[in-house]
Amino acid sequence: MPLTPGETLGGRYQLLSKLGEGGMGEVWKARDAELGREVALKVSKAEFTARFKQEARTIAAFNHPNICHVYDVGPNFLVMELIDGAPLTGPLPVGKAVAYAGFILDALDAAHRKGFAHRDLKPANVMVTRSGVLKLLDFGLAKRQPTAVGPDDDTVTQEGHISGTLQYMSPEQLQGKDADARSDIFSFGCVLYEMLSGKRAFGGASPASVIAAILERDPEPLRTTPPLDRVIRKCLAKDPDERFQTARDLKYNLSLALETPASTPSRRAQLPWAIATGLMTLIAAALAALYFTEKPELAPETRVDIVTPPTNSPASFALSPDGRKIAYVATTEGVSRLWVRPLDSISAQPLPGTENALNPFWSPDSRSLGFFADLKLKRIELGAEQPQTLTGVGNVIAQGTWGADGTILFNSTGSGGPLMQIPATGGRRAIAVTKLADGAIAHRFPRFLPGGKFLFTSFGPAPGIWAGSLTNQGATTEPHRVAELGSGESQGEYLAPGWLVRVRGTALVAQRFDASSGQVSGEPVTVAQAAGFDSFSGAGAFSVAAGASSMESGEGGKIAWRSGGGHGRQLIWFNRSGQNVGGLGDPDDAGLAFPEISPAGNRIVFTRGPAGGRALWLKEGVRTTRLTFEPADHVAPIWAPDGKRVVFRSSRSDAPGLYQKPADGSGSEELLLKGSGYPNSWSPDGRFILFNDGGLGKNALMVLPMTGGDRKPYPFLRTPFNERQGAFSPDGKWVAYTSNESGRNEVYVRPFPGPGGQWQISTGGGAMPRWRPDGEELYYVSPDDRLMAVAASAPAGTFVPGTPEALFQTHIAPVSTRQNYDVARDGRFLIVTQLDDASTEPIHLLLNWHPPGK
Repeated sequence: MPLTPGETLGGRYQLLSKLGEGGMGEVWKARDAELGREVALKVSKAEFTARFKQEARTIAAFNHPNICHVYDVGPNFLVMELIDGAPLTGPLPVGKAVAYAGFILDALDAAHRKGFAHRDLKPANVMVTRSGVLKLLDFGLAKRQPTAVGPDDDTVTQEGHISGTLQYMSPEQLQGKDADARSDIFSFGCVLYEMLSGKRAFGGASPASVIAAILERDPEPLRTTPPLDRVIRKCLAKDPDERFQTARDLKYNLSLALETPASTPSRRAQLPWAIATGLMTLIAAALAALYFTEKPELAPETRVDIVTPPTNSPASFALSPDGRKIAYVATTEGVSRLWVRPLDSISAQPLPGTENALNPFWSPDSRSLGFFADLKLKRIELGAEQPQTLTGVGNVIAQGTWGADGTILFNSTGSGGPLMQIPATGGRRAIAVTKLADGAIAHRFPRFLPGGKFLFTSFGPAPGIWAGSLTNQGATTEPHRVAELGSGESQGEYLAPGWLVRVRGTALVAQRFDASSGQVSGEPVTVAQAAGFDSFSGAGAFSVAAGASSMESGEGGKIAWRSGGGHGRQLIWFNRSGQNVGGLGDPDDAGLAFPEISPAGNRIVFTRGPAGGRALWLKEGVRTTRLTFEPADHVAPIWAPDGKRVVFRSSRSDAPGLYQKPADGSGSEELLLKGSGYPNSWSPDGRFILFNDGGLGKNALMVLPMTGGDRKPYPFLRTPFNERQGAFSPDGKWVAYTSNESGRNEVYVRPFPGPGGQWQISTGGGAMPRWRPDGEELYYVSPDDRLMAVAASAPAGTFVPGTPEALFQTHIAPVSTRQNYDVARDGRFLIVTQLDDASTEPIHLLLNWHPPGK
C-alpha cells in the first residue's frame, strides 16, 4: 500500500513529507517521536535481509563528519540523518571541486580503515550542505548486483542487496569480481571528472556501450593542469593494482597536483601555515574562497587534518595560545610521549622526558607546556632537555591550566576533591582554591579566562560549568554556575572574543559567553558534527587557541578536535594463552573498572558509570545488580574474606573515604575511614585492609585494622616515593605492590607485617600485581601492557622470585590507583579490555572559524 503523510513506521517514526523516489523505494522526511528530532526515512519496496540489517547496524556505529549517520534500521526502512542540502553537481571551479574531493576522500578513508567499501559512489550519493560540508550517503550498504541497469537508472534493491550505478562502476565490478577500496577510488575518479567537467567520464547510448567504454577506453582529456589530469587517470586505471591503493594516498597526491605554478593560488591564498597532511584541503579552500567568498574582508575558513602516530589518549592534545603550535600525545616504537608540531612545519618533535604524558596544557606565552605523567604534575620548556616535576597528583585523569600570573590550577584526583593551585616554578606545596559545596563531588577541568578568572567543571548531583576568580591570598571568590552539564556534555573552553566551546552529545558547539560576567547567551551553534567524548573522564576531545583569535579584524578562531575521545570497554575472560574465552556482560564505555572476583568465585563486583556518578555493580551468573546508589563516585571495591561485605572508596562531598556495605545489598553504607584512600586488598584472616593514601603528596601504603577496639590506621610503607596497588598474598605473609623508587614503576614484594627487606619482581617496568589464588605465582602488567608471570616461593621466610615470563599481550584499560584485572581459581584472567586499538583518527583543525553573522 502507498505511504501517506501522518503514517507511523516502527512505532515511532511519523511520516511528514515525501522527499523523493528511486529504484530502492521512497525517501521521506519524518519525525522521531521518541527523541523529538526530524530524520530521513529511506523505505524499501521489500524487507531487508538479516545480513543487510547487520551491515546497517555496523554502519550506524560510524562517527565521521562527512558520512551521513544511520540511526536505526527497521524491517524495510533505514532511519538516517536529515541533511539540509542538495546533491553534488558540476561543473565546478578547480578549487571548489578539489575542496569537495577532500571531504569525499576523508569519508572513504575513514570507512576503508574499518573494512567497508562504498560500492555505489556517485554524485547523487554526495550531499552538499548549506554550510558547504559534504555528506556521503548510503555508505557501505551498496552491493554489486550482477544484472546491469540503464544509464539513467537509480540504485535498486533486490532481496536486500543494493547494486552500484553503471556509469560509476569499476571494471572489476562489471566483470563480477569482488569490489574493494580500490573500486571506490575508480568511482571517485568518475565523480571528480564529473565535478570538473560537468559530464560523465564514461557515457553511451546503451548499457552495452557504457560497459564497453569503462572496460576498454579512457575518458576525454580535461582542460586542467597535467598533474591533476594524471591523478584522475591513475584513479581510472582499468587494473586495480595500477590505481592509488588508499584514499589517504590519493588525497596526498591530489595536494601535490595543485603545487604547480599553473594552479598556484594568489599570494593571498599562499598561507604560510599550510600543513602537509592537510595541504590539499587548505589550498583548495583558499582557491574556493577566491571564487566564492562573499565577504572578502574575512579570512577564509579552512579545515585541515593533522595526522599523528597512533595514541591511546586521543583527547590529550592542545593548541598553543598563539595558535602556532599543537602538542599531542602519541606512541612510537612502543613508547607514549608528548610531541609538538608547529603549524607551519611538516614535522613534529618528541619532547624528552615526557614518557607516559597525558593532558598537556600551554603556558600563556606558548613557550612551555604543563602535563601529567606517572602521577606527577610536570612542566617543560620547549628546547629543554628534561621536564621539571612540580608536585604529585592522585589520578591519571588530572587536568591543568596555566595563568598569566604564573599560577597553575589543576585537579589532583579524578574521583573527588577541589581544584589546587601551585606556582608554575614549583617549590611550594599545592593549596586548595575551591571548596566542595552544595553536594559537589569533584572540581575538574580548570581553564583560565582573561583577567585571572577561570572556568571549571563541578561533578555531583547537579553537575555544571562554573566560573570563579582568585584572590590575592590564593583562595577563590564565591563561584557561580555558567551552564548546566547534561549527560554526554564536556568541559568548556573559552575562545576570544566571547565564545564558550564544548562537546554536547557528538557535536562540538559554541555559545556566546561574556567572560567578564561569566554569563552565556543565545543558542549554541554547531562547529563540527562529530567530536569525541570520553565518558570515563568526562573530557571532550577538542582544544581552542584561546589567545589567537582576532575575529574583529577578519581572522577567525582556531579550533581542533578529534572524533572518538575515549575507548569502549568490556570485561573479558582470557586463558593463559591469551585467548578470549568469553565476555562478561555487554560492551561499556562508561567508567568500567576494578573487577574483583569473590572468594568463592561465583560473584564479581566492579565499577561502572559516568565520571562523578560511578557506582558498584554485582554480577552473579546472568544477573547484574547495582550495589550503590548515592550520588558520588564509588570505586575500587574489595571483598571481605568471607564474601559477605564489600569495602570501597566513596567520593561523597560530606565524608569521602572508605566505606563498607553488605554484598547482598541489604543495610546501609558504613563509613570506615574518612580521607583520600583507595582500598587495595583485604588480608585472608580478615584482620587488615591495605589501602593507599593518595592525597596530594606521595602515595603511602597504609593498614586499617578491622578487629579489636583500636581501628586507627598506620603505615605499612611510607617513603619519598609512590607506593600503591598493594596485594596480600593468599597466606597473608607477603604484600606485592608498585613503587617508582627506581625512577619508573616496578613491582616489589615485602613481608607482612614486617619488618624485612624487599624483592624486586619485575624487570623493565611493571604495575598492577596480582597473586595466583594458590600463591605460587605472581602476575603484573608490563609498560607495553603484556601480562607477565613470575614463579613465587618463600622457603624459610625468604622470598625467591622466578624469571618473569610474558604470557600474552593485553589491551587493558589504564588506571593508576588499583589493578584493572583479577585472577580466577581456574587460572583464567578477567580483564577490563579496551575494545578499540590505539586511535589513528587525525586531529581536525578549523582555521578562521567565523561565527554566524560574521
